[in-house]
Amino acid sequence: MKKYFPKSKTEEGQAAISSFHQFPNESLSEALERFRGLLRKTPIHGFSELIQLNIFIDGLRPQSKQLLDASVGGKIKMKTPEEAMDLIESMAASDITILRDRAHIPTKKSLLELTS
Repeated sequence: MKKYFPKSKTEEGQAAISSFHQFPNESLSEALERFRGLLRKTPIHGFSELIQLNIFIDGLRPQSKQLLDASVGGKIKMKTPEEAMDLIESMAASDITILRDRAHIPTKKSLLELTS
């Protein structure tokens, strides 16, 4: 792995992971997928699952954090990493469904009008 990921590339990936922030118009599912992409880009990042979870949660917008906290009836960080990731993945899956439904614009069936 060190052959394909020299120290400079690993440090660059670690910096990108540790400075993760959810974009203003980014959904929870999009943010989670982008974060996972950063982890895949640098497979020898050295962050434990707990640290990864904390980086992700700390990088979320306040509204997303509040939604996660409300879903667990307290602080998401008080849950075990497995419980927190299960909840985040569940909410992200629900988020994808909502986004897909919003993106679907029903077409109005009518006759095509042509001008001469």
